[in-house]
This record gives sequence, C-alpha cells and structure tokens, in this order.
Amino acid sequence: MRAWLLVVALFSASVYAFPGAGSAGADPAVQRFIQLSKPQALESVGFFDAHGREVQLQDYRGEMVMINLWATWCPPCVRELPSLERFAADYADQGLKVIPVATDRDPSVVMPFLKELGMPQMRTHYDNRNSFGQILPTDLIPATYLLDEQGNLVAFVRSFVDWDNASVRQLIDGYLKK
Repeated sequence: MRAWLLVVALFSASVYAFPGAGSAGADPAVQRFIQLSKPQALESVGFFDAHGREVQLQDYRGEMVMINLWATWCPPCVRELPSLERFAADYADQGLKVIPVATDRDPSVVMPFLKELGMPQMRTHYDNRNSFGQILPTDLIPATYLLDEQGNLVAFVRSFVDWDNASVRQLIDGYLKK
C-alpha cells in the first residue's frame, strides 16, 4: 500500500510542481493538458537541430514554441507523430513553431525510422543528452511543452495527444490569440 501511495505521489508531484498548474478542461481530448496561471521562466538548454548543429532554446525567443519530446521506441509517440506533423504544417503560418525533439540515445536511428514509418520529410531535432531534463520533467513521453514568446512555459501535456482533434486545436488557438 505504501509503495502504491509513493508512486501516486511522485507522479502527481511532477505534474503539479509548477505554480498555478491546473487542468485545461473536462473534455477527454484536453483534460491531460496542464495550464499554468502564471508563465514559468525556463533556462535555456542546448539540443541539436535536424542537421546536427547545436541550438539553444533561447534561439526561439520571440516565437510561440511547442516542444514535443518523443522517441522511436515509444509506441504512443509513434502513434502521435502523423497528427503532430499535420498539426505543425497547419500551424506554421499561424505563429507557432512546432519542434519535435527525438530523445533516442543514438540519433542515427531516427531518420531511417521516420523513412520506414512513411514520414521521410519530417524534420526533427535531437536531445540525446537529456538537456531538457534539466528544466522540464522528461520521465514520461510523449510530452509536449508550450512556451510563449518570452520562452516561458505556459502549458504542457505528458501523454499522447491527437493533434487533429478540434478541442486540442481550439486550446492551442487560445494561446495564439493572446
């Protein structure tokens, strides 16, 4: 019984560790999204772009950014990728920079995997050093973090998301209109 309580406490503590964290709503499509009542400042961390060049999170300040952490070995991540790719294409002209970040230890497996999946055009970034783990909970993927133009965390979800869902898109649209 104590072990079960510890597991529940650890899981819920990581989700609600941010001040003002609350669920985005009762709709099953968005209920796992956590919205922050006060944006949370994040330090900049380094990761790699699709060409293997190191970039810094701060390089994206001035843009609304959505970081999606995923891995080739994660079935929910793989299930989410096609809708994430469509979402990124639909929102490219709406002021949202969608940055998929593969967390595989060996980045060389990612592009062959995407080709095999039928998504050779998808460009992903890489974080094989778990740099994001210095500033965000990365123990559960897929995980998506929404940052405002100042680089502050405003919302996140640590679960599979159907990015084609109208309720999810409406939630994201609300951040873009702010």
